[in-house]
Amino acid sequence: MAPGGSLDAVVDVLATHRDGDYYAYENEDGWYLGLGSHASLTVGPDGKTATKICADRKTAALPVTGSINDIARAFVAEYSALGSIFGQVGFNYAAIMAGQAYNPGQWPVLTLMVPRVHVSVCRDGITVSGHCDEEARSVYDLIRSSVVGGAALAVSTNFMSVDVQVDCDDYASRVGRATAEIIQGKYIKAIPSRIVNLAERVDMLATLYHGRRANTPARSFTLSHAGMQATGFSPEVLLSIKEQVVATEAVAGTRLVEGAQPEPARDALMNDPKEVMEHCIAIKGSIRRLGGICTAGSLAVKDFMSVVPRGNVQHLYSCVTGTLESGKDGWDALPGLVANITVPGIPGRGNMEAIETFEPHPRDMYCGAVLMLDPAAGLFEAALVLRTVFQDQQRQWLQAGAGVTSLSRPEREFTETCEKLGSIFPYLVAETKPWGELKGSHLVN
Repeated sequence: MAPGGSLDAVVDVLATHRDGDYYAYENEDGWYLGLGSHASLTVGPDGKTATKICADRKTAALPVTGSINDIARAFVAEYSALGSIFGQVGFNYAAIMAGQAYNPGQWPVLTLMVPRVHVSVCRDGITVSGHCDEEARSVYDLIRSSVVGGAALAVSTNFMSVDVQVDCDDYASRVGRATAEIIQGKYIKAIPSRIVNLAERVDMLATLYHGRRANTPARSFTLSHAGMQATGFSPEVLLSIKEQVVATEAVAGTRLVEGAQPEPARDALMNDPKEVMEHCIAIKGSIRRLGGICTAGSLAVKDFMSVVPRGNVQHLYSCVTGTLESGKDGWDALPGLVANITVPGIPGRGNMEAIETFEPHPRDMYCGAVLMLDPAAGLFEAALVLRTVFQDQQRQWLQAGAGVTSLSRPEREFTETCEKLGSIFPYLVAETKPWGELKGSHLVN
């Protein structure tokens, strides 16, 4: 199946389920969709309460007295025979796992969803399965008619007008504070972010359609679950585990591609001391995080300092791989890798103190991860949540950051956030009619 046909089919199917719960996740093999919630697990923003909705629709709210990873493992094990499980962890998930204090956001720090219907749309065919044969057959027929029928997909082009060059002085000031603390030796790298609020509701599926056609992401996703909506074009795979082989991508160092030829930007990126330094710090952090859970001598760095296109920008890229120790799994790897993104190399409370220095608002899903698990196949994937638009019942926004080192210049880092936002804001589509309230909200008002 042609890539464009796959995207058409995916958006077609999601459009018929847009008022319910859904996930769509794209990796190198194709698209994987989860439609409807058969069972779910939600850990609230403060990490103190877990809500489980079982297949019989019974709901149980339990206090979190141990590790939320153990709760997640138990949930996955209970439903491991039912195919892929989708989910997300927020940025504060790493702080909870490290026992650090943090400022809670409004979104859950962890959600998992077992779909009612599973769909894969790949180059070699379409697979649909579900708990109700009639429901699964209906989805299959819809996809088949979309692909075989060849009817033009009517996708809105009601693009938003968005000014991403806002709050420059505030962001530059925060970058300056972070740089000063780096020079003082408090940490070696930080990624302060800034928020661009949107005035209109976002048509997530039309944004997925137009944005994916214009981007070259490592992973793509869209989700609507537990009161959250997000659509993103992730530049890096935070974690990938297949049969105990673990990999994490270091994608740090950025340059805007201007004009038709990418070579000038590539050469400038490869020879920029600040960008190279930022990338090496990211690699070192990834090695340290995986080193604690992989067998001795198994760690390796692949594709060291190559350059990859990600939409309108290029990044320096390396991949750290290893073999998990016996008894270790994705839940052991995930907290450290999430923590490594924003302030690598800082143990304990110092990590969150550093973030609070340059980040005025609590983070929700930004710099967290979207998950796709297939326990039977030994698959655990986590896509880093960047280049993403977020939406709940009260608000909608973009968020972007830049890697700050001792060599950073505040005005350049602000420009870099604008360049990164350029991979998504031109493709934001405004809703032309309400899709109904988001269902199953677990947000804090």
